[in-house]
Amino acid sequence: MRVTNKMISDRVLFNIQTSLKRIAKLHDQLSSGYKVRYPSDDAVVAKRASDILTRKRELEQFQRSVDHVQTYVNAYDSALQTVSSITQRLRELLVRAANGTLSKAEREAIAEEIDKIKENLVEVANTRIGNEYIFSGYDVFSQPVENENGTWKISTLPASDKSRSILVLGHSIDYGVTASEVFELDSGKNVFQMLEEVSATLRSNLNETQISERVSNVFLKELSSFEERIIKTIGKVGGVSRFIDMVNSRVQDLDFFFTEYLSKERDADITELVTDLAMQQSVLEAALKSASRVLQATLVDFVR
Repeated sequence: MRVTNKMISDRVLFNIQTSLKRIAKLHDQLSSGYKVRYPSDDAVVAKRASDILTRKRELEQFQRSVDHVQTYVNAYDSALQTVSSITQRLRELLVRAANGTLSKAEREAIAEEIDKIKENLVEVANTRIGNEYIFSGYDVFSQPVENENGTWKISTLPASDKSRSILVLGHSIDYGVTASEVFELDSGKNVFQMLEEVSATLRSNLNETQISERVSNVFLKELSSFEERIIKTIGKVGGVSRFIDMVNSRVQDLDFFFTEYLSKERDADITELVTDLAMQQSVLEAALKSASRVLQATLVDFVR
């Protein structure tokens, strides 16, 4: 077969172009840090990387949901611990009020402190995170405890008075606590109404024996019921908190695993790339020197 100068020229230029493409690809991998960016690089790895990235985005959403729930659970725990501390002081006051030896001025002082306790409990019941009331169930923008005609009542509608939940990694987490779950008594009234009745009794014209009997037989029993409800709810919140910690740990482990796996699949070996790039640049330089000797000069090269 006859080899012409044009055939030699075309072949040399083709090889130089191929070498430039290899260098461009290595530069692209080196600058991006990825050996596989497009399906044309490696269809199987690209599909696998796409699936992993989708899974990582799901995990990021799960993480945001878990963080949101953890904020609420911490708020519930703080509020319930405050209520528990308040009930201890309330018990001290009721026990003192039941001893039957107090003067009217002393009963008035106890009644005033109980009124302050009631206001404090109302404030706790209407705790907010941002603009959301944490004890309002699903109706987070409505105040759960409101004053109606001088009496504090739980105003959450039955349809909204439910524990909120989220779905994370296939697990449904019920994390919400409602005002009725915490502040309603077994007798059907709420703790605010009970405290109003205590204050009214201490300020009434009943004799010491009648006041003592009412405090001992009614209010202290209702307080014990309220304390049991608080302890039960604190236990529930603690259980949710521990479960969230486990889910959060699982989400982080999965995210670490997918990140490591994704790195192994598509990340470039920088040391290997630098070595390959240096070799390809040497090959290109050698090809250019060889081409300068092989390609014949034409009249165009002498045109000024």
